[in-house]
Amino acid sequence: MRAVLILVASLAVCGFVRAQHDGMPFGPIGDADEDRLAQFAKKSGFDLKREMERVYNKDEEALARLFKFSLVFNTLDANARTYGQIVYSALLNLGEVTDAYFKVLDRQPSKIQQRVRDFLYYPYLKIPKEHRNAAEQGRVYQMLFPKGFQFGRNDPVFAKET
Repeated sequence: MRAVLILVASLAVCGFVRAQHDGMPFGPIGDADEDRLAQFAKKSGFDLKREMERVYNKDEEALARLFKFSLVFNTLDANARTYGQIVYSALLNLGEVTDAYFKVLDRQPSKIQQRVRDFLYYPYLKIPKEHRNAAEQGRVYQMLFPKGFQFGRNDPVFAKET
């Protein structure tokens, strides 16, 4: 029951984003974008497609590797946007295991936590300001963004967004 409530809360918060951006807060992302990112990832020694299969099979180590992969980006370019959409979608699609998602994130080094949280916070920038306060009161938001979280802190990917 708790997992269902978490999922509903996640979807409700992100519903504002969907209504405005059709579920694509990082812009339209298609198969070609995912293929380009997969090729880029392979050059970095990361098999994105294989790891995503594992992530969706609830492999926490694969999720940790997906989070670590976030560090290869230096700007919010097309590959970074595609990655952001993948991480964002994974959170929504893994709604029934949201607590595990947070635990894996919390076990990461602070640099990875900051980067992943920045990617996950970015969609909140798309919520109209008058709705953000309501979104920020939700459990999912409070678990994702602990007290003291500052979007874009020492993060070159999101430097222009702050």
